[in-house]
Amino acid sequence: MVVVRTTSSRVHHRCTSAHANASTTSCYLSARTAAIASQPDQTAIHLQWNAASMRILFVALMLWLAPVLALAEMSDGAGNTLTAALQAPELSCSKVPLDRQRLTPYYSAAAPAPLWINKHGPNARARMLRTVLQNADQEGLSPERYWLAEIEVRWQAPAPDMQACLEMLLTAGFDRYSRDVHSGRVSPHEADPTWMLHPPAFDPVAALQAIGSDDEFSRLLKSLPPEQAGYQRLRSALAQYRHVAGQGGWAELPPGPNLTPGDVHAQVPVLRARLRREGDLPRLALSFGTGYDTPLVEAVQQFQRRHGLQPDGIVGARTRAELNISAAERAAQLRRALERWRWLPRNLGDHYILVNTAGFELAVVEGGKTVLRMRSINGTPDQATPSFTATLQTLIINPYWYVPQRIARDRLWPRAQRNTGYLAERGFRVFDTRKRGWQELDPMRLDWKRINGDDTNVRLRQEPGPKNLMGRLSFVFPNPFEIFVHDTPDRALFERDVRTFSEGCVRIENAMALALHTLRQAPEWNEVRIQEEIDALHHWNLKLPEPIPVFVLYLPNWVDADRQVQFRADVYQRETVLTSYYPAN
Repeated sequence: MVVVRTTSSRVHHRCTSAHANASTTSCYLSARTAAIASQPDQTAIHLQWNAASMRILFVALMLWLAPVLALAEMSDGAGNTLTAALQAPELSCSKVPLDRQRLTPYYSAAAPAPLWINKHGPNARARMLRTVLQNADQEGLSPERYWLAEIEVRWQAPAPDMQACLEMLLTAGFDRYSRDVHSGRVSPHEADPTWMLHPPAFDPVAALQAIGSDDEFSRLLKSLPPEQAGYQRLRSALAQYRHVAGQGGWAELPPGPNLTPGDVHAQVPVLRARLRREGDLPRLALSFGTGYDTPLVEAVQQFQRRHGLQPDGIVGARTRAELNISAAERAAQLRRALERWRWLPRNLGDHYILVNTAGFELAVVEGGKTVLRMRSINGTPDQATPSFTATLQTLIINPYWYVPQRIARDRLWPRAQRNTGYLAERGFRVFDTRKRGWQELDPMRLDWKRINGDDTNVRLRQEPGPKNLMGRLSFVFPNPFEIFVHDTPDRALFERDVRTFSEGCVRIENAMALALHTLRQAPEWNEVRIQEEIDALHHWNLKLPEPIPVFVLYLPNWVDADRQVQFRADVYQRETVLTSYYPAN
């Protein structure tokens, strides 16, 4: 609005608008003209929406629209630059190389429209994606991998070429991050050749094209990481260990003698501070001075259990070595654990069996809770148990053991050649499979020098009984590796910390408990009957009324249902490649 007041002696004027300063002279001349044309008395005249006012309003409107029009022009320019960039022989953004094969599917070949940039700059989806990339370390991933620094530099840049670069960098960041966090940064077969499970399939282009609103895009970003409780617990633990590492971690326990309960030693305060730092010793625990007292012993035992050591409370060489692994390395181990979870199916099911060959443990999970847990024995390092999934279908009572040719050749034939009574003493029988129904051969009369270990016509079978290496119960889930879960007569081996003693199969501590669980829908097969059949050496193949998925996995680090962070040694040396991708830093 323009208000002009005239008097006989002077003219006062005031020009007000959003950009009045831009037309001060014009405003003054208009006011002066109005004053001359007015009546010569002192009556105030308010001129509204006259020609001068409209001119001023028009100028103000143009000044207000100028940035918007400029942004629109920049958006068009960015679109043209984007088209040229996608068609260039080498796709790059200010010397940042980009993968054409990854980017071009996101855009129309004829007229690629920006996904993340509009006339106002980065749109709502770009802002959401930027936040997710900034927090990629919460998933154990590195934000720098997703060109975050390059994105930040160009975030508010007005030039069309910078906008086009920002557009491509955001697309590249979304593509790489979504693949990494959904299905893993590293190919499982590259990192662990014995991992036979395939990561869940994911097409980020199709996922993005299916999005219709910003809310849907937000839900897509949240759905990318695994939602299983095991992954989420690892994610929380990673945040805690990163926080501790960021504050300097913990002090190492210097070399010294074994610390046993009741000792008095200058290293005890260092040990106490170390265990408080990781949470094994509660901060309010009444433990003081240089004496290795009861609260501290209990904290050491808790630490030992979390690291797969004998919980004897003695700080020996192995316990000391685990105590001196840095917080940064522990965080890196959790990042590798998150990667392994990204290789798993998104839904393991409501009821399944999980064998962790790194933790030497079998667990039955139902409704998200562990309903049965027991120790296990796995393959030796040269016959390491692979990672795979199958379905448990059959329970065998008093199993026969049909010895795999590999084991017969490498283990049993050489012993039989040195001692002709070896096989018979252990309940093995020898068969010629060329004859219909298998013709039994007398091991005492065989010419072992003529037996070829690779001869598939000669097979060994161990009869049911207390010496049978399959034990009294065997659980069959068909798989290409001839792996079974079974009982064992070698009970003392379960007391070892590292239990790599089998030929690849999984021996379990409490086969009867697992049998009762798998037969719970067949009440006629109770514990008394099963034991009677075992004692009578009756052989049974029982088809289970409820097939159960089995996951045999190598998970050296995990967080259990009680939120205790568990670390285990890499007994099969399968973390080497992952360590190069997820180092301690």
